[in-house]
Amino acid sequence: MSIVYIVFIRPIGVNYFFRFPFRAISLMFFMMKIRCLCVFSSSSNLVPEEFRKDALALADRMVGEGISMVYGGGSVGLMGVMADRILAGGGKVVGVIPPFLCTKELAHEGLTRMVVTKSMHARKMEMSRRADAFAVLPGGFGTMDEFFEILTWKQLGLHSRPIVVVNTLGWFDPILSFCRSAVGFRTVSPRNLDLFDVVPSVDSAIDTLLRRRLPARASVRLART
Repeated sequence: MSIVYIVFIRPIGVNYFFRFPFRAISLMFFMMKIRCLCVFSSSSNLVPEEFRKDALALADRMVGEGISMVYGGGSVGLMGVMADRILAGGGKVVGVIPPFLCTKELAHEGLTRMVVTKSMHARKMEMSRRADAFAVLPGGFGTMDEFFEILTWKQLGLHSRPIVVVNTLGWFDPILSFCRSAVGFRTVSPRNLDLFDVVPSVDSAIDTLLRRRLPARASVRLART
């Protein structure tokens, strides 16, 4: 293990050496504080049980870490399951939903706060504004829309917050294959694949996010190819 020596010199000329393990120092500098996590996931109740287990595990970990959740405001599917679990554990959940989806998505009535926006686009902007990081769990078209929009905003330098995908049962493998294929066709820059992380479990997701540190500012990743 690497050792870092920090020297404090007193006026009388006596040196004092304090040893700090390099790993401990790196954790102090690179641990990220997450107060609110934006979660994108399925509103379907027909998903595999493994998806449900991971959603509950993420909710439990968030409660344990004192992390609140912001999401689309529904009471059904994996998102409803997570909201119920966090609230039951004493955590905070903010929902963001446009009026026309309140009936179709059966808006959750027991959240810490519900924010009603004028449009779908305003909904994503509000969720992004409130979040310190983004987690993507198994989902369908809506989840992919949210993932790719928040990813595009990061590519454009509109934000610099971490994005992590939980690849339960390999559900994200086809999307990851598409991204790599796009790199092969040069429609996507290879470095843009570094804008998000793909992990196998929810514990890995939280650990990955907590190890990250926000850069001083978002960097634009646009280039002619």
